[in-house]
Amino acid sequence: MPDIHASHKLIIVTGKGGVGKTLLAAALARLSAGSGLNTVLVTLDTRDDRHPLLNVPLEYAPYQVEPRLAASRVDAFEAVSEYARKTMPFSMFYEGFFKSGTFRDFATAAPGFEDLMCLGKLYNLATESEFDRVIFDAPATGHFRQLLEVPGVTARAVQVGPLNHNARKIQDLLLDADRTHVLVAALAEEMPVREALEIVDACSALRMSVGPVLINRRVPLPLSDLESASLSDLLARETSVSEPVAAAIAASKQAASIAASQERALEPLRQRRLRTLDVPQVVQSSFAVDDLLAEVGAALQPLMEERP
Repeated sequence: MPDIHASHKLIIVTGKGGVGKTLLAAALARLSAGSGLNTVLVTLDTRDDRHPLLNVPLEYAPYQVEPRLAASRVDAFEAVSEYARKTMPFSMFYEGFFKSGTFRDFATAAPGFEDLMCLGKLYNLATESEFDRVIFDAPATGHFRQLLEVPGVTARAVQVGPLNHNARKIQDLLLDADRTHVLVAALAEEMPVREALEIVDACSALRMSVGPVLINRRVPLPLSDLESASLSDLLARETSVSEPVAAAIAASKQAASIAASQERALEPLRQRRLRTLDVPQVVQSSFAVDDLLAEVGAALQPLMEERP
């Protein structure tokens, strides 16, 4: 079976900050749209008005990027207003209150309120919209684990009423392995690998569908053992080498050193027998987003293919 199949409505990409989650999520969204599914890429990031890679507006209402691909930014207070418009009679009378500083102060002080509202919007996009799939560029490790806990905590704290009902619906979606799948992004470095293990353990404890761990910016070994031995023999026989050859040898040794360091950093994943998928480091003479997304997408393609 593929890791991601047609029934997966919500794909979550998370991991330590700085590992390339946004790139991986964007490439995956394009891959999903390219397969024919109407896809929306969603982020909680509020620092920028435009998506850093797709260069389109990041707004609450999904913005059409290209055929079958849209981008959106979830905002808790917009979600509350939208919920009120759908469920409350004479909701226009409450619009001003929901946008007021008083309400924002109250909501910000209420533990988990903003996260629950954002998750509620994700639920709506995944189950009650025209989109076939939601790709969620999720927060980094600590905030993501908090997101997972919020629906259950809310349902236990408020045991009756619409808040309890909605929290349970959101929790059911997150924990449904047939509808939701988590991909964990990491670099082949100690801290990102450690946080990847924490996420896998948290998801596994909740019986969520998770994996593989996406190892971004992977540096391949430049030479095979035989090629390396042949190069050593050549250097032993030659008293001097040309400048281009010397530069090539130095670059090869540096790449080999990086690759070996990455292998050591990934050892904890190997010991746990966790599946990984390498996303190679992309080297460009000049930055080209479409080419970058295409190369990363090609590396992610096996997630959606049948494995022999």
